Amino acid sequence: MLTVFKRKSIWLAILVGTILIGLFAFAQVGARSSVKIRHLPVALVVADHGTQAKKVAHQLRRTNSESDAKIKWITVKKTADLTDGFANSRYYGALVIHNGFSADLQRQANYLKGQLITQKLTAMATKQPAVAMTAPFQQQKQLAKALTAQTPQAANVTLYVSQGNNITVANLLTTALPQLVTHLNQTLTGKYQQVANKANLTLTAANWSQLQTPIKSNLVKRNPVSEKQLSGMAPFIITILCWIGCLVSSLINWRDHISHESRRTDGRLSMTSVTSQLITGLLIAGGTALAIYSFVKLIYGMPIQDSTQFIWLTGGISFVFYLIQTAVLDLAGLKGWPLLLVIWIGSMGVITFVPQMLSNFYRQFVYNVTPIHFAYELINNQLYLQNAPITGAALTVMMIIGLSAIVLMYSSTLIKGRQPATEK
Repeated sequence: MLTVFKRKSIWLAILVGTILIGLFAFAQVGARSSVKIRHLPVALVVADHGTQAKKVAHQLRRTNSESDAKIKWITVKKTADLTDGFANSRYYGALVIHNGFSADLQRQANYLKGQLITQKLTAMATKQPAVAMTAPFQQQKQLAKALTAQTPQAANVTLYVSQGNNITVANLLTTALPQLVTHLNQTLTGKYQQVANKANLTLTAANWSQLQTPIKSNLVKRNPVSEKQLSGMAPFIITILCWIGCLVSSLINWRDHISHESRRTDGRLSMTSVTSQLITGLLIAGGTALAIYSFVKLIYGMPIQDSTQFIWLTGGISFVFYLIQTAVLDLAGLKGWPLLLVIWIGSMGVITFVPQMLSNFYRQFVYNVTPIHFAYELINNQLYLQNAPITGAALTVMMIIGLSAIVLMYSSTLIKGRQPATEK
């Protein structure tokens, strides 16, 4: 019985299991444990040209130079430009300082100044009643009345969070942006309290309430993602369906060609057979796209803005995935199968994050090189982002990958095999 431990297959199984665990740990635990928010791009629109607005904008922009800053402010001229910025993923949220912001803060300062003058005049009139009849006293009284005549209003800012760009980032900004406004409020309120305490000013609760929230914010969700859209997970799931569908289909199709198509004496496929693989691959990709659409749209009712575009896009992505996997099989046979698993496992841990959340290593050597990442970006744009272009860098990269895979497939026919193939 113990002789079983002398078999190499037992130790090989343990080794393979260890390697797979290491790959999963590298992709999932390693990537996620190193996630840190760094310089998330957020638009800053300053529609007010007053002094107070410029001071607040300058205070916010100062954080851009900090190496551990969570937010990097991107200056945008007007609110109307935000739609295109979100569509092109130049930023994931925005803070808009509206026109009249400086005037509202100035009225708050004037109101406090008026209360200080009123208290001072009241004290003077109590000690020296005759002073109240003098012209300077009356002038100060009129000034205080003018400064406090208008109840101060909170200065308005609007916070935008684009859920469609990335749901994880959207959730972070939904908390982080209001916290920034809270910090600004605490700073301004602290200054008001310091002035009041220095002058021993006593304000009623009603009067002080006007100065407790100098800035009022309104949070607006752009490119909203509903539960019907799988709460932001639809692009990830659909990308995986494209990969898995073609992973299995490419293997079956490759084995079928090995068994029935013309081959050279060394077992490699002929160019005619490779062309046949391309033709059948188009059929497989089309079937994969229609199957995905049938399940996510027709059966489960997930909203899709443009069904025709969705089918063409998922079909194209599936075809590129099919080409990658078939190229590996044509070049290396079943021995190349682990490479496909490495691509698959490595991609899963990073594609749901944005580059600014990943460490330099995972961003440069995993996120930026995995084809699944570019497919995810295309599907995310199609499903979630208003006015997002399908054409762009991600589509260009996918086309280059697909063409490279075709070249490798035909190149495999030029490689001399060492011995006839025995795979059936």
